[in-house]
Amino acid sequence: MWSIRDKAEGNVVLGHTDDSKLMLDCDLKREVEVKEFAKRYTKFHDLGSVAVFKTSNTPQVDLFGERLGNYCVIFGKKISWDEIKWHVKEIYRLGLVNKGFTALREFGSITIRVNAKNDKIPPPRPVFYFSNGDDTGVMEFIDYWVMCRKMGRSEYEHNEA
Repeated sequence: MWSIRDKAEGNVVLGHTDDSKLMLDCDLKREVEVKEFAKRYTKFHDLGSVAVFKTSNTPQVDLFGERLGNYCVIFGKKISWDEIKWHVKEIYRLGLVNKGFTALREFGSITIRVNAKNDKIPPPRPVFYFSNGDDTGVMEFIDYWVMCRKMGRSEYEHNEA
């Protein structure tokens, strides 16, 4: 877990950090593309269940005029850091993550944001879940996501009173 203060907006950005589950940032992708990839990839590589969250909207569109978005993908099966690095490299080759994300695998863990970034970027919201056996990693992420949402809500309600 980590947090940084967004100095421009004054809010704290929280993230879920892990070195034993595959988590991806898929930016500027079509939702259907990310969902289909997640389902096929987890089945083919036996990575357990998988969840897809939409992390933010973008103004960009593809060649067909379909709006692109930013997504994170969380896989359920716990795996080694060496396996995670291999998967990140493979998923980059397949075009689902950008070059910047591949640099993260050198740090020894991956972090995915779980709360609102500022008034313009809401917290990630679930858009897809595929049950495929082991859901340990997905449930850990969701538990942390829920805890952070509850903290933010109670903090907000406290400030409003």
